[in-house]
Amino acid sequence: MKEDVTIRKHHFMIALLVPLIVILTGAALLGGCSRKQVDVAVPAVEKEETEHPDANLADIKIGRYTNPEALISVYELKEKLLEPQTIVIDTRGTIMRIYQATYLAGHIPGAVAILYSSLYNQAYPGRIANPMQLQDILGQCGVNNKSCIILYGKASLNTRLYWAIKMYGHDKVRIMDGNLDKWEKAGYDITNIPVKRARQDFTFDLTKATPELMLATMQEVEPAAGAPDYVIVDARSNHEYAGGHIPGSVNIPWSELLGADTAFRPAFQLKQLFQEQGITPDKNIIVYANAGIRSTTVWFVLSELMGYPNVKNYDGSYNEWQKYERRVETGTPE
Repeated sequence: MKEDVTIRKHHFMIALLVPLIVILTGAALLGGCSRKQVDVAVPAVEKEETEHPDANLADIKIGRYTNPEALISVYELKEKLLEPQTIVIDTRGTIMRIYQATYLAGHIPGAVAILYSSLYNQAYPGRIANPMQLQDILGQCGVNNKSCIILYGKASLNTRLYWAIKMYGHDKVRIMDGNLDKWEKAGYDITNIPVKRARQDFTFDLTKATPELMLATMQEVEPAAGAPDYVIVDARSNHEYAGGHIPGSVNIPWSELLGADTAFRPAFQLKQLFQEQGITPDKNIIVYANAGIRSTTVWFVLSELMGYPNVKNYDGSYNEWQKYERRVETGTPE
C-alpha cells in the first residue's frame, strides 16, 4: 500500500514537470527567434569581452554627422575584419621608402597597401588617376564590385582616394576615423606581415560617376574667385596661405579638422569652425591645396560629414594656378 502511494506521488510529480518543461523549452526556442530576446540573454561577461568600452561613444559621435556611413570607427572595423567583402587599404605609402617605413613596420591585419605614387594620372602628372587606371589598381588589391573598401592611413591620402572612388561611381567606401595609433591605443594588434590578395575583376559603373559635381577645373575657379555665391577654401597651412593664395580664398588648414586623437572633430565643432569663416551650406564651395590632396580632407568633411550639397575639389590646385601664372594674393586678412 505504501509502495502504491509512492508510485502515485511519483507519477503526479512527472505530470506536473512535463508541461513545465514543454513551456520552458518553447520559451527558449521562441527567444532564439527574437533579436531582443537574444540580446538580453547574452551574459554581461560575454559583452565585456567582445565590446570595447569606448565603442558606444564612438558610435554616438559618428552618428551625429550627416552621413555617418562615410566613417567607420576602429571598434566597428575590428568586428568587420573577417567579413569576406571587407577590403582594408593602407594609404600611408606615398613612395617606396615611406611604404617600407610604415606598412612593413606594422599595419592592421589583413590590410593591403597602395603605393600612393601609383595613383597619379599617367597623362597628367600630379593629378588623380583616371577611372581605368584606378580600377586596375583596386582590382590588384582584391577589390570587386561587391567590396566595401575601408581606407586608413594619413589623413588627406585616404580622403583623396575616397574622393576619387566615389567620384568614379563606387559608393561602398569608408574611412577609418583615426590613424593606426588610434587602432593600437584601442588595444588591437598590428602585424608586419605583408598581405597579397588574389586579383579581382573590378570596374567602375561610370553611369554613376559624378565628376561634374565633385571636380573643379581652373576654368571654373577663375570666375568663382570673389563671386558672392562662391567660397574658395585654401586647405594649406597658415604659412603657405600667407606666402600666396588664390584671390579671395579663405584659409582652413586641413589639420584643424582633426582632434588630438587623429580622428575627425565632432560635428558641432566643425559646424562652428566653418560658419565663423562664412562657409555655409548655401554657398558653392571649391577647395584647393598645392596638389589637390590635402584639400580632399576639407572636401570630405564638408561634403560627406557635414552634408554640404555643393562642394568640389580643385585637383590641379595651387600648383596648376601658378604654372599658368594666374593672379595671386599674399598675406592674411586683417
